Amino acid sequence: MKRFPWFETILIIVVMSISLYAALSDAQNLSWRWFTRDDAYYYFKVAQNISEGHGSTFDGINQTNGYHPLWMLVCIPIFALARIDLVLPLRILLLVLSGLSVATGILLYRLLGRIFSPAIGALAGLFWVFSYDVLTILYQNGLESGIAAFFIVLLVYKLYEFEISWRREQVSAKQIATLAVIAVLTMFSRLDLVFLAGMVGLWVVFRGHLLRFFLPLDIASIVILTILAFMLRIGLIGYYESIDIALAMAAVGLLIKIPCAFLFGLYQRAQMLRAVKYLLSSYYLPSQAPCSQASLCL
Repeated sequence: MKRFPWFETILIIVVMSISLYAALSDAQNLSWRWFTRDDAYYYFKVAQNISEGHGSTFDGINQTNGYHPLWMLVCIPIFALARIDLVLPLRILLLVLSGLSVATGILLYRLLGRIFSPAIGALAGLFWVFSYDVLTILYQNGLESGIAAFFIVLLVYKLYEFEISWRREQVSAKQIATLAVIAVLTMFSRLDLVFLAGMVGLWVVFRGHLLRFFLPLDIASIVILTILAFMLRIGLIGYYESIDIALAMAAVGLLIKIPCAFLFGLYQRAQMLRAVKYLLSSYYLPSQAPCSQASLCL
C-alpha cells in the first residue's frame, strides 16, 4: 500500500498559504518587496503587448526577442489579465513562482531522499523553500531563474531514475522521449542551458560506454582551454572585446578535434583503457631511492 505523502502535502499547504497571503496584500508590496528588478517588467510589458496582439515588442514600435522563451510563454496568458486589472497579473505570478519553488523543493526531497535518506531530502526541501537567499535570488525578482531551477532539478531527477532503470531492464522509447522533452524545456527556460541539455544527451546516448565520460570531458576541455588561452594572452578585458573570435575558435576546435579523435580510434575502449592504465601506472610508480654516491647519479 502506497504511503500518503504527508511531508509534501504539508509543505504545499504551508508555502502556498503564505504566498496567497502575500499575493492578496497591498498592491504596493508587489513592486516594493517582490518584483523589484527592471528586467522583470521587460518580460511583463512584452507579454502584455503580445497578448494584446501587438507582437513581440516592448514599446509597441520596435520588435524584440531579448527574453527566454518558456518564461515568456508563461507570462503571456497571465498578463492578458492586465486588461481587467494591472495588479492582478502580479498577484497571479507571485503564486506561480511560489508553486515553482515548492515543486522544486519536493523534487529535491525525492531525489536526495532516494540517494541518501528521507531526512536529508526533507532538510534539502525545507531549505529550498524557506531560504531567504534562494527566495531573493531565484524567485523574488520575477525572472526566468525560478522556472529554470525547476527544470534543472526535474532533469537531474529523471536522469537519476533513468540511470537506475537502464541497468536493470530494457530502455523504452517513452523513457527517452520523456528525458528529451524535459531537456528541451530546460533549454528553453534559459537558452544557455543548451549545454546542459547536450551533455545529458551524450550521457544517455553513450550509456554503458566509456565514451559517456570522455566525450563530455573533451568537449569541456576544448572550450575551457580555448577561453583560458585568450584570457592569458590578451587579458580579461581583451577577451570580452574578442569574445566572438574566442567562441568561433572553440567551435572550430570542437568540429576538428572530436571527429579526428573518432577517426584515429582514440575513443575505442581498448585505447581509453590503455591510457587510463598508463596514467595509473605513472601515478603509482615507486620513486627511486636517493643516490648515495655522486658518481652513481651522473
